[in-house]
Amino acid sequence: MPSFLDPSILAGLFTLIFLEIILSIDNIIFIAILSKKLPQDQRDKAQYTGLILALFMRCGLLFITSRLVHLTKPILVNKLFVFSAKELILLVGGIFLFIKVILELFHHTFNIVQKKKKPKPSSNFWYVVFQIAVLDAIFSIDSVMTAVGMIDNWFLIIFSVTISTIIMIFLSKILVKFIHSQKTITTLCLSLLLVISINLILESLGIYISPKHLYISIIFAVFIEIINQVKNYNSTIFKKNSTVREKFIDDIHQVINKNQKYKKNKILNFKKNTLNNYQFINNYVDKKIIHPNEINTIINIIKLGDTNLQEIMIPKEKITWININSNYEDIKKIILRTSYKLLPICNNQLNDVIGIVSSKKLISVIDNNEDIYNFSTQYPPIIIPDTLNIIHIFHILLFSKKNIFLINNEQKGIEGLIKPIDIFKKIIGKFPTKIYNIPKIILNPNHWIMQGSVKIRLLKEILNLDISKLNKNCSSLADLLIEKCKKIPKTGENIYFSPYHFKILKSNSYQIHLVKITKDITKKYS
Repeated sequence: MPSFLDPSILAGLFTLIFLEIILSIDNIIFIAILSKKLPQDQRDKAQYTGLILALFMRCGLLFITSRLVHLTKPILVNKLFVFSAKELILLVGGIFLFIKVILELFHHTFNIVQKKKKPKPSSNFWYVVFQIAVLDAIFSIDSVMTAVGMIDNWFLIIFSVTISTIIMIFLSKILVKFIHSQKTITTLCLSLLLVISINLILESLGIYISPKHLYISIIFAVFIEIINQVKNYNSTIFKKNSTVREKFIDDIHQVINKNQKYKKNKILNFKKNTLNNYQFINNYVDKKIIHPNEINTIINIIKLGDTNLQEIMIPKEKITWININSNYEDIKKIILRTSYKLLPICNNQLNDVIGIVSSKKLISVIDNNEDIYNFSTQYPPIIIPDTLNIIHIFHILLFSKKNIFLINNEQKGIEGLIKPIDIFKKIIGKFPTKIYNIPKIILNPNHWIMQGSVKIRLLKEILNLDISKLNKNCSSLADLLIEKCKKIPKTGENIYFSPYHFKILKSNSYQIHLVKITKDITKKYS
């Protein structure tokens, strides 16, 4: 038995152990790739089985090393090539390894597509172990030849091979986990195995490549991968330090940037009125393309968190509200002059709000001469502080029942008013004020069609009406007809105001929309 205290023996032993570990890395790489095909609970077992098989393979090959060393005698002579037993082993092993690596690379490259089509079946455990055993035999040749070439002592060779294999068993789980965690690592490892297989084939054919070139190429590839891993690590650290909002915005911008390549598509360059055609969109617009309106909506949603209520609210100076202490006629006129469907009911001032009521229902209450206060208390206002942002208001919208919100400042009182539609506009964008641009006055040879909002002065100039006896508060055609009837006329009702007939084309319980005016030609007027 050799003395382990001999420095030369120790140096050779540690050097051999180190080289055996390095030579076992390719074995670990392929064991990791093959074991990935197995279920999760069988992978560790396959890895340990493969490494133990590698140990027995190497020990077995050590006993027949004397024959392997002398396998350089030619046994197959050809005009082009001369093969010995060793070269045939290297050729067969290299071709087997080359085909296996090519298949693994193909499977690794197109694995994502296969997963989407159908679930990937798991490989048989012993079939994977058999492949590992065959590759162990091939990979063990170089390690055994290295050991025999360095040390002549069989005990030290077996000891170094055993120690290196045990170390690799303990390190295998860490290495395999690292290889599986990064797809680029798997690709790099397969590429290195491809280089090794080509080198084995070339060596069997008598074409020798200096190990320096092989090692330099491998080290360079590993160096590039290390740089990429450091870059990915720093990027991950940066994302962890970012807020959730920043991460979300970054992901959205990545999707939007990918969509920019579709801008050249002619579909998106067509006129807006063409895109509004549902049939065109359904038949011709690619469902995979993100429409510009969708991008704008996403961007507006992202900006909601930074939007203040003051940006979208109606300031208190522009709020139309009802003073409960006013007489019913004045209240009714205010309702008829406004287009708002919901109005605040207050006690002398906006800060003393009683309720938010429907204009239509309020007209009905006034017509029935009911108590407005009791009616208003049934619809209490929703008052929110001005410190909230729009995101918080979304939760209140669930209980608002199409109501409006009053914005309150702790010191100044009511500052403004927000409608749910204002929040919706902030997300979708501004709506057109009128879908159909109907003129206020349509002139025809025998009659006129006017909107109820036409000013009384303009009406006087066109029709030459005598309005001196009218109430001074009448400011529009609608006010004129309401003053004449003492109520809001219904659709289809005719009103005579000398010398004209006024037919109500469209109205509701609180507003006159369209009126047809015809002159009475049966009488002559000065």
